[in-house]
Amino acid sequence: MIFTRSEKCYTFGVKKFFLILLPVFLFSCASARFESDFAPVYVTNSAKYAILSPSEMDGNMDAVQRMTASFGENEFECDVYVISDSEKLSMTILNEFGATLAELFYDGATLDFDSAVFPKNLNAEYIVADFQFCLYRADSVKAALEKIGVDFEISIACGENETTETRVLSKNGKVISKITKKYGTSSENAENLLQYMKIENFLRGYSYILAEAGE
Repeated sequence: MIFTRSEKCYTFGVKKFFLILLPVFLFSCASARFESDFAPVYVTNSAKYAILSPSEMDGNMDAVQRMTASFGENEFECDVYVISDSEKLSMTILNEFGATLAELFYDGATLDFDSAVFPKNLNAEYIVADFQFCLYRADSVKAALEKIGVDFEISIACGENETTETRVLSKNGKVISKITKKYGTSSENAENLLQYMKIENFLRGYSYILAEAGE
């Protein structure tokens, strides 16, 4: 498929995406002695989180998600094809023209991040960590965060056709980030399906919303 587009507009869109992702990777180049095979994720300026194995994934996902990301007055939308189960996490980030911006693959033993537009020294561990805070088993995430002095609290509110789960990361009573997930009941098998997910990082000043593409 051939796309015709303004190179100027395309460049502007990519630059906006970099501005939004900047706080996510603010500490991604820091080097420190660490007990994990992967780079540490600084949940706070000093608390270093080691990403978990894919085996801690709660359920599975195979869907194209529409992502809306914001940082200050900057906002960017794109599609993300996500495959996640107990063996791997795979993400393909697509721009509005359907072209691939980046590909991520993580299986617990290796973490690959391939992109022609992102700087090579960005640590994909930060993307994996945000995903884990949202969708990995709550008890596993809680145990890992407690080891580094970060609290992890969960609350669930049930409605007639919708369930909302809220996850909050905090330290010394100060909220670091908040995750809101909404599940709707499938009419076919009465199964709760994830319809909406939002992560707000108050420390770094960014947020993401993920919803199934087309909704």
